Amino acid sequence: MEVETVGKEEALPEGFFDDPVKDAKARNQEYKDPVEEEWEKFQREIREAATESNAIIAEDQEESTAERQIDEIDEQIRNWSRVLEIQRKKEATAAELERSKAKNMDQDDDSASEGQESEEFDEFVDWRSKKSHR
Repeated sequence: MEVETVGKEEALPEGFFDDPVKDAKARNQEYKDPVEEEWEKFQREIREAATESNAIIAEDQEESTAERQIDEIDEQIRNWSRVLEIQRKKEATAAELERSKAKNMDQDDDSASEGQESEEFDEFVDWRSKKSHR
């Protein structure tokens, strides 16, 4: 029986050995377990999906934050317009009060001379008073 020698030029066919690890080793190739390859592919796809999901979540959060800030700014604008309107009313009321005071002071000056006559008249009209009449 002659043993045939296998030269470097001749290669063993794939699947020559029943054990896939020994088969890859005999052909000087790296053994790649199909289950491991599938697992790595699955993990890679999960990472990509998680990255995409995180990007979508971040975008949604930014969008909701921007909307909330716009709503808060709108509310502040409404509140400031109310403050300004109240301030205008306050200034108008203060000006009206000043005019009323000025008008009353003018009337008081006019009525001061009439005041002495009205006091004398009031004295006679008030018949219930216990004051002695002159």
